[in-house]
Amino acid sequence: MRHSICSLLISIETIQVIFTKLNNSINLSIMHMHRIVALFIGVLVVIVAACSPQIKDHGNTVDMKSLANIKLGRTEQSEVLDLLGSPSSYANFGEDQWYYISQRIKSQAFYKPKTIERRIVCINFESSGLVKSVKVLNLNDGKKITPLRDETPTAGQNITLLKQLIGNIGRFSPDE
Repeated sequence: MRHSICSLLISIETIQVIFTKLNNSINLSIMHMHRIVALFIGVLVVIVAACSPQIKDHGNTVDMKSLANIKLGRTEQSEVLDLLGSPSSYANFGEDQWYYISQRIKSQAFYKPKTIERRIVCINFESSGLVKSVKVLNLNDGKKITPLRDETPTAGQNITLLKQLIGNIGRFSPDE
């Protein structure tokens, strides 16, 4: 009888050890699952953030309130410079014109960037240096230009390098 009680106690202790190990194993599995879920959520957040669109401003953005302070025939070039800053570009020929060019570009992941807003402020000056006109252009005012794929023909013959070399034999005399 004593032997059966000892064996029963050993069996109970063995079962407790097995349950304790099993419980620890389950706890470790749950901990690992929490880590895996946290890692998955982190990767998912990074992927979603990488796919969100990025908006970038380029150029010389003109403050419209400052532009409203420019009076035709009364504002001088130096005042325009103080109000709006340096222009993006000047007219190369003809009249004295200043251009303030800015645009907003949206880019997302691997897609081609897209211009979503463009503003060009053209300021013409009289010969006296006073503002003659102010014109604001936007993206809709632009015109799409499709370049031609044609090639410009060149003068001369279409001959290969070998023909050129053979053609030069005997052309030059040793007196030259």
